[in-house]
Amino acid sequence: MATLSLRLLLASLTLAAGGCAQLPAGGLQEALDSLTPTPGVQAVAIELPPAPRPTVRVGDTYVYGASSVRRVAAVTPTALTWSTTDGERFRSSRDFFAPLLEQTRAQQRHRSTLDGQPGALWPLSVGKQVSFEETRVTWLPTVDREITARLRWDCEVQDARLSSVPAGDFETFHVVCKAYRPGLFLPLQTVTWDYAPSLGHYVRRTWFEGGRARQATLAAALPAALATPPRIAAALQRLAQSAAP
Repeated sequence: MATLSLRLLLASLTLAAGGCAQLPAGGLQEALDSLTPTPGVQAVAIELPPAPRPTVRVGDTYVYGASSVRRVAAVTPTALTWSTTDGERFRSSRDFFAPLLEQTRAQQRHRSTLDGQPGALWPLSVGKQVSFEETRVTWLPTVDREITARLRWDCEVQDARLSSVPAGDFETFHVVCKAYRPGLFLPLQTVTWDYAPSLGHYVRRTWFEGGRARQATLAAALPAALATPPRIAAALQRLAQSAAP
């Protein structure tokens, strides 16, 4: 009964706030699921000195899972452009925890503008917090329609921990970001990041989608000077072999 009441309350608040706007993920179920910590991740507490914003170079390459390759294609003072092995390109803030600025997929294209100073979270240290606003415009080509959503993101460096991922063991800051719609007291989405200062990038990201807790873990990292096509291909081959039964 308590869960049902929570669902009804959340649904009524969403309608009252103008529920036609797109939610960050799949909808009301993700808002409920986001209140529950992601299972299967054991945190080992550590101490870390404050971490400054990293220097990013064109060509820096990261592999998540067995085959998801993300490569820095362009760097500006305020944004990064990324490319993937399947030809996708997207643009992000210089702050890894901020929502994407621009992304195109087969069924939709979205662009976001950020108001506030998400970069104030740097240098990362436990307990530090920041809030900023996102205005997200999503274009649905199948119906030729644009949908606008306004969200408030609250991000906090929750702790420092040892994170074990396929790429190895890393000392990380655990950053938790929650997205809220105006008038709602429950987050519509929760995303967490384990950021490794030694890499200047995150090694684990968790989120909720399709009613399930999901995560992406780092399998390999290649700095620009080493991220040649043969090295990337060799890394992917090793990952495929290790994943084979």
